[in-house]
Amino acid sequence: MHLTLRRRRHSTSMSSKLSYYVCLVTKDGKTEEYGYGLPYKDIMEAVEEHYKDGADAVVMEMITKEQFDDRLPKP
Repeated sequence: MHLTLRRRRHSTSMSSKLSYYVCLVTKDGKTEEYGYGLPYKDIMEAVEEHYKDGADAVVMEMITKEQFDDRLPKP
């Protein structure tokens, strides 16, 4: 399971508001799960990268910040 949380300086713009998604990426018959806590624009850029890397499908599911945090590896 791949989880990504990029930290950026917060701005007051709505476009920088963090969104939380689980993305299931299918490529060559295998599915991998990625978690994103990023501004929506950056998540869409990551989805585009998955397709550029040969993904057959990317399924996105919006989750809450709490659900995202629960999925992070525990120390």
